[in-house]
Amino acid sequence: MNWLIVEDALRDRKGHWFEYVSTFRQGLKELGDEVTVLADREAEAFVREGLQSLPILPSSIWHRMSDGAGRLARYARVPVHAWQTIRAMRRYFATSPEHDVIFVPTVLVHHLLGWTWLIKRHLRHGKTRIILFFPNAPIGCNLQSGATDWMPSPTTQLFRRLLRWLAPEVKGGRVILGAETHPMRQALSSLSGVPFTYFPHPVTPVTSVRADRVLPGETVMGSYGGARYEKGNDILYRGIAEFSGRYPDPRVRFVLQCVEGFIEERRPLENNARVTWLTRYFGDGEYPKQLAHTHVMLLPYRLSSYRLRVSRVAVEAMVNGIPIVVTRGTTLADQAAEFGAAIQCEDGNPHSVGEAIFEAERNYGTLAAKARATAARAQAHFSVKHFRDCVSSVSSSGSCG
Repeated sequence: MNWLIVEDALRDRKGHWFEYVSTFRQGLKELGDEVTVLADREAEAFVREGLQSLPILPSSIWHRMSDGAGRLARYARVPVHAWQTIRAMRRYFATSPEHDVIFVPTVLVHHLLGWTWLIKRHLRHGKTRIILFFPNAPIGCNLQSGATDWMPSPTTQLFRRLLRWLAPEVKGGRVILGAETHPMRQALSSLSGVPFTYFPHPVTPVTSVRADRVLPGETVMGSYGGARYEKGNDILYRGIAEFSGRYPDPRVRFVLQCVEGFIEERRPLENNARVTWLTRYFGDGEYPKQLAHTHVMLLPYRLSSYRLRVSRVAVEAMVNGIPIVVTRGTTLADQAAEFGAAIQCEDGNPHSVGEAIFEAERNYGTLAAKARATAARAQAHFSVKHFRDCVSSVSSSGSCG
């Protein structure tokens, strides 16, 4: 197949977009497919060179999500970004051959408006299949009952209308609406009335699954990626401080990545000899090396943010046979129950995080054995091949594979 991957969030090292698209590009090429990648017009050199991408897309809307703009300015960005996307894609299509699959990995309402127009007008006579992927959506979830509903806003109303407008193309098989967790797929399908399909989040194993991961007298527990409130970094730091006070001589070392923010929350750990801070993003090849020396991943993500969403870091842990500490009720905990090994902590509870760390260290041998035993199944499920097979076999019922 000939793939076109369109991602304007491909700009710099923030987030997981570069790793995500790199996984697809490498995996698809290994399967014999052709891949073209389109990126943000301001993409840094390593994005352009590493993915051999064409930097022709409008400036990343994801990188402007927290810039403090007022409500009207944020609303105005929707039609502006949509029009810029339409214009960039029309120029590209004018000189490019037809692709078998167009894959848009992270769709917001800004992208959905533009792509709906393109599908209805510019691509209506072609044979190309278009995958619009929704890792996030304007849906709220009641944490007690589990009930989901649309978030009240004008952009949500537009989002809903656009999905319904695409229903004929979805039911005809030309457009596939994708989600990377079963709860998100179920919520979007139920609320929109348009069928969504579950796809795995592909991750390539970057470490060998070894039986000798524990270093003499020490267990390394890590938290990597951008530090954010929704990922519970403040809860994690307080939990580590409580754990250190309660168990003053543990066989545990913490490696925590925090590039910006959380200054006050980090202060109690500044003089903790067991804590190593990573204050910059990983360079090429550094993350795999860090994972190779990590025994437990610490992921106390907030339930309010991850009841429906996936975590790439959690999948990376599972495919590499690394146990995780994870919040009860999240999709991370659900996936770990099937494809990994986890100790669960309570949502937003530093004391529970500290106790989970203690339990993970005390029972590391058993956890590690389970994580290694399920790693092969995780690698097969969260693979580019499985994703590609799903594209070939998807039906309007939302089934995959």
